[in-house]
Amino acid sequence: MSEVRQQISALHTQPYVPDDLDLVVLAKMIEDSTISFKQLAKLTKSDQRTIAKRYERLKREGIVKRQTIQVDWSRLGLTATAFMGTATSRGDESRKELIDFVQHEPRVLQAYTTLGSHEYFMIVLDTNMERLRSEVCDQLEPLTMGLSTSVVVRSIKDPDHKGLLEYIRKTRKRITM
Repeated sequence: MSEVRQQISALHTQPYVPDDLDLVVLAKMIEDSTISFKQLAKLTKSDQRTIAKRYERLKREGIVKRQTIQVDWSRLGLTATAFMGTATSRGDESRKELIDFVQHEPRVLQAYTTLGSHEYFMIVLDTNMERLRSEVCDQLEPLTMGLSTSVVVRSIKDPDHKGLLEYIRKTRKRITM
């Protein structure tokens, strides 16, 4: 089964319905991925074994994919960020070349297949716009039809994980119906 079909079929499976302890564990781990089970147990008035079991279940259910840090790439000199959307209708060979380029180009931070006006969507970083244009866009254009690029000027919202967890907490009864 293709990756896209697997993603679409995953949308039709029953979602995991977290309880209050799951949501607190997730919120605290999102806030600080280095927090210990001992600290979580103290914060939740639970024991370490319970927290460890919850964490393992969240991993097994695919909710926790990994523990990581958030890097500010601009502080490392990657100050040009662009969102790029494109489509390709030039056949399977061109599609393979495009996917190969995207998968092997380290400045393409994220890439998606999508439904809508763009068949593919990417987030691309580089040290400056000229370099992004000459080394990334110029390589992508022959592989695509209608490469659309929007340059990020500033972020107006950081991910609101706490807000999203609160939304899940409030709506979880509707999720199970």
